[in-house]
Amino acid sequence: MLSFAVKNFSMKMIFTAALLLFIGIVHAQNIPVELMAGNAYLNYQHSIHRKTSAGSRFGWTHITNMVNRYQTNTIKGGRPNEMMNQGYFTAMIHPKITIMGGFFYTPVTDVKLSIATQFAHKTKNWFMILSPRFDAGKKNSYELFGLLEYQPALTTRTKLYSRFQFMTNHGNDGHNRSYQQLRIGIDKKAIQFGIGITVDQYGPTTEITTNSGVFIRKLI
Repeated sequence: MLSFAVKNFSMKMIFTAALLLFIGIVHAQNIPVELMAGNAYLNYQHSIHRKTSAGSRFGWTHITNMVNRYQTNTIKGGRPNEMMNQGYFTAMIHPKITIMGGFFYTPVTDVKLSIATQFAHKTKNWFMILSPRFDAGKKNSYELFGLLEYQPALTTRTKLYSRFQFMTNHGNDGHNRSYQQLRIGIDKKAIQFGIGITVDQYGPTTEITTNSGVFIRKLI
């Protein structure tokens, strides 16, 4: 049963990646899709942002983060696989500020109503996002997400790609889940690849695990 569950989870990741690749080709959207193979788990994440029409202030967003662990047996020190989905209707109230309302889902929390605000700022080499969020359900929770990218040119065709990304989520019982991600690599023809590390924290005791390895990321 465990082997079947892991294979089924892997197939979901592969199917999602293939679907996003098809969507990107058909609609020519800039969708960041990343796959990282680490020492503890395989991590897939994407973020889709679209407007209802060209020039509109309104749109929708879908965010996915999936973790497929090599060891899920808790007796042997493993942890369960993870899947997170978020979907929002969005409204831009300022060139740098967007408000969002929709849903948040994980197998642990089930579906929650979610509202968030996103602040985004972009320059030639820098890109920053800061987004506080509140989830309403059987157990309310609040979260802060942040991202900072730095991509200076190295040559006429190559850029440095570096990213620091974090998330921290808390609820009625204290800390729920947090992570910090660091990626460093090369950007060539809208494909980024290199090395990365993710530090994860779980539960009220903030149990810490790490995952380090190589990543590939593409805007499709």
